[in-house]
Amino acid sequence: MKHLVSIGPDQLEVEIRNVGGEVDARIDGTALRAGIARAGSAWTLTVNDQPLHLRVVRAGDDVWVAIGSEIYRCTVCEDGAAAGAAAGLHSPEVTAPMPGKVIEVAVETGQRVAPGDTLLVLEAMKMETVVTAEAAGSVVRVATSAGAMVEPGQTLVELAFD
Repeated sequence: MKHLVSIGPDQLEVEIRNVGGEVDARIDGTALRAGIARAGSAWTLTVNDQPLHLRVVRAGDDVWVAIGSEIYRCTVCEDGAAAGAAAGLHSPEVTAPMPGKVIEVAVETGQRVAPGDTLLVLEAMKMETVVTAEAAGSVVRVATSAGAMVEPGQTLVELAFD
């Protein structure tokens, strides 16, 4: 599937295919083959036998990528407009966007969810943040509970999308 990805002022055409644990990609027409491994929000991308360690956190249509001390905000676009959900960029692991306290878990394992359904509510700095489903699917695992303290990137809920 092809996507337009904005990274700061730059916009790139990206086409990605997962082929048995490796990634075939074309970035602005340049072919790239890489290995990718994921553990929560930590990713390791291996290109030409060189590992690159990344932290990836999704917040709405934005994907924040930390590489060492540099942080990049990426927005998936379709026809120049933000459309992360329409482009099919969904992570099965819903992670904490910030440190905070889980004050409500609104789903349970096996439950069906629709786009925008509340999964849980976090409290940080006396403000509540509602964490919602990005797409239709089922709850595979709830990895936290009400009252738990969470860190950015920590897995909260795992989903299987339709």
